Amino acid sequence: MKKTLVLSMMLCGSVSLVLAGCAKDDEPGTTNANTAASASAENNGDGDGDPGDGDGDAETGTDDGDETNPNLTFVPVDTDMASVSECDPFAQDCPEGEKCVPYGSTGSNWDANKCVPVTGSGSPGDPCISGGVVEGTDDCDANSHCWDVMDVDGQPVGVCTEFCTGTPDDPICAPGTSCLIANEGSITLCIQTCDPLLQDCGAGLACFWANNGFNCIFTTQDIPLGEPCGFINDCVAGTGCLTAEVLPACNGSACCGSFCSLSDPTCPQMGTECADFFEMGMAPPGYEDVGVCIIPGA
Repeated sequence: MKKTLVLSMMLCGSVSLVLAGCAKDDEPGTTNANTAASASAENNGDGDGDPGDGDGDAETGTDDGDETNPNLTFVPVDTDMASVSECDPFAQDCPEGEKCVPYGSTGSNWDANKCVPVTGSGSPGDPCISGGVVEGTDDCDANSHCWDVMDVDGQPVGVCTEFCTGTPDDPICAPGTSCLIANEGSITLCIQTCDPLLQDCGAGLACFWANNGFNCIFTTQDIPLGEPCGFINDCVAGTGCLTAEVLPACNGSACCGSFCSLSDPTCPQMGTECADFFEMGMAPPGYEDVGVCIIPGA
């Protein structure tokens, strides 16, 4: 299988979601067209905490062994920062009446898991109130966590989002979602999947590649095509943060590049052509027409 150059990304946290850059990874099953799609988003909403806490969507990645990359994170952190974990989000091994959630042990960065009391009954898909990235509390039920949090009339309102089940190597989510694993594995949530050509996500979200699938993630700065980016959700909807090597005249380590339809291969950026996003025969069902605009032969 052809190996590819991808820029791994992270999610950041302040009132907005920001996907920050990680180390480069080889992503099996996709072309060098692959976006820097692990996330750290900085937008007018957070993924997991209250406004100002900077919570956001998480992502997953795969390494050369096609296993989940646990090093992707939602926030820019020192590379030598160790993950602190007080419970296992997959095992949900907290005492009765509690659940294992991601939180920031040192502030706004999701870097650990802890047990918090289950104080609500909100089911996946229900609106919720977040206690913030440091507290990690919410009014969701034992099987979900308050995510995609935005300031609504002064309240940190999000959506109850189901925890992934299974294992890190074989995560399980309901149809229409996929497991995003990020921040040293502290974030393990089932996030809505989407079509990058249709951009069929809700308000404030866009469809980005998150190393394990296309997921609805908060947009941030809406950086235009061809401009430098640092996080997966920096770019305007319909584009992704691609490594500079596959784009013409990129004045940074990564720039916003466009997704395209292989059946109607139109690329808006001069010097690029529509190439397969996935390796031959590796596209998941429904994604066979997804391409990305890159330098010919890159």
